[in-house]
Amino acid sequence: MEKQKEYEKRHQAIQLYKKGRGFNKILQLAQRSRGWLHKWHRRYKECGNKGLKDRSRAPRRIWRKISGRLIKKILSLREELETHKTRRSIFSGRGAEVIHWELEQRKIRNIPSIPTIARILSRYGKTGNKQGQKKQGKKQPNPYFKAEKMGELHQTDLVGPRHLRGADKVIRFYTFHTIDVAGRTVWASQFTDKQSVSLCKHLLETWRNLGIPDVSQMDNEMAATGGGRYPYSISQVIRLHLLLGIHMVFIPQGEPGRNATVESFHDLWQERVLRRHTCPSLARLRKVNERFLLYYQYKKPHRGLTQKNHGARFPGIHRDSLWESLKHTPVGFNLEPYLNAQGCLNIPVAKGKVSFIRKVDTHGKVEINGVEYFIRKKLEGQYIVATVFTQRKNLVVKHEGKTIKTFSFPIKGHIIDPLLKDKKKRQTL
Repeated sequence: MEKQKEYEKRHQAIQLYKKGRGFNKILQLAQRSRGWLHKWHRRYKECGNKGLKDRSRAPRRIWRKISGRLIKKILSLREELETHKTRRSIFSGRGAEVIHWELEQRKIRNIPSIPTIARILSRYGKTGNKQGQKKQGKKQPNPYFKAEKMGELHQTDLVGPRHLRGADKVIRFYTFHTIDVAGRTVWASQFTDKQSVSLCKHLLETWRNLGIPDVSQMDNEMAATGGGRYPYSISQVIRLHLLLGIHMVFIPQGEPGRNATVESFHDLWQERVLRRHTCPSLARLRKVNERFLLYYQYKKPHRGLTQKNHGARFPGIHRDSLWESLKHTPVGFNLEPYLNAQGCLNIPVAKGKVSFIRKVDTHGKVEINGVEYFIRKKLEGQYIVATVFTQRKNLVVKHEGKTIKTFSFPIKGHIIDPLLKDKKKRQTL
């Protein structure tokens, strides 16, 4: 109805113009703008009365309409990736980005964009179940380390206990994961326990394969912190870091999001290794894990890496290109000299520092490795960084980069020089 009235008004205005009425008089009667009258006068001259009707606003030409053949190829690739039967797909995902990559590898022409592939999958009901996935916020609560280059920051965490169903028994195990935050390279190890010896073995093997980081970040797992059983004690895991000149940082209790990069890898590892493969023994699981790590490093393009900025989209290739510039463990270094007859570690304390990021409680206190320290009541709910300097034997507390308190931290025994000394200026919390 509205369209018909508008058409009649245009037609009436043109008829008045043909009868010799002036523009101003026509505009006064039609109650429209001068541009409106010019537009419909031009349309009338071009097409007559048909030109006074509204034209379709739909695109006149679809520039890149996806062919039915290409849609079939995308859907068949999706089905192939879902079966995980080929060597290429045994560890791969099945989303739009993976399909886009596979189309590139198969030299397909006119490959649609990743969002277009995602829309095709959605149209044909091939989207995955996203329920239960939590969105990770991009903004990190301060203070935190920002990793811009490979070797600046490693995040380590463990998953477990998990269980394997063997031939005659159930095998309980833990898997330790470490990831280079900027370089995206990873290492994973499986053990039947989560004791400090196992964690140290994992870390040492990680550093042999990924290089030694400036900062190593973990949560407050007892094997790493020592559990605070003895005041002013330094755990064997911390001692290993100090010995190799690594600044160890513990995130606040109950905030796993601080280790979001390695937490994300946990989900991927469990989906692609643990749930996708039946492993009757720990030895078999370790072999599958080795194959997965090779796939992850060299066959899975990482969205956090670009050809332009990193020289490769594969974490392993990126690491290999920077290998000479990374720090490495001393030649021949191992844990054997520090193991006693019972298989327990006894690593000496070296000069260095270890930091604890903590949130001040309602009483103005923080807990560091089993010991409470009063900071300030007015800082309730805010974060501080407490750093133990082993050579000075003190604990320095900083808030927003400023030192606000210093406590004594008496460490027993002789403190030695680290085996590796870092000459670079590190960023501070």
